[in-house]
Amino acid sequence: MWRETLKPAAPAAAAAAPVAAAAAPAAMPKMGDDNNWFVPGDFDTPNFLKQAKEQFVRIQAVWDSGSTDGLREFLTDDLITELKPQLAERGAAPNKTEVVLLNAEMLGIETVSDGHLASVRFSGMLREAPGAEAFRFEEVWNLFKPANGGWLLAGIQQIPVDLAS
Repeated sequence: MWRETLKPAAPAAAAAAPVAAAAAPAAMPKMGDDNNWFVPGDFDTPNFLKQAKEQFVRIQAVWDSGSTDGLREFLTDDLITELKPQLAERGAAPNKTEVVLLNAEMLGIETVSDGHLASVRFSGMLREAPGAEAFRFEEVWNLFKPANGGWLLAGIQQIPVDLAS
């Protein structure tokens, strides 16, 4: 997929297949150190991460296909706009990424005026060409869930492997 440094895009209110349902507003949150990030007490983190990993693989496959229309199901409009030049530069060149190993860690959820933001740290091994050596990656995916819609990828933050935990 795109492994250059990307800044998080501002969320766009587009609907998509939900990755996981948002927690009920009455849930007691577990506050983070900065008092903004939390995971609601009744939020199903294991299921959310399972589905986030499935979405990671799906998004990777759609990216490999080069289908901007296919990405609309999973990404905010702003992120698609940011990534279009990379797809255009690649052109019709074949791209096939194998997800060799994938780990996911929930970093937190933040409530914003028009929905929720969640950050998930993905790490693992990818292979970007048949027979090529797999390489290590680590990145944080910022997901946005509008009030009436599913989770969408809004931005990706690369973590240099030499700084990765």
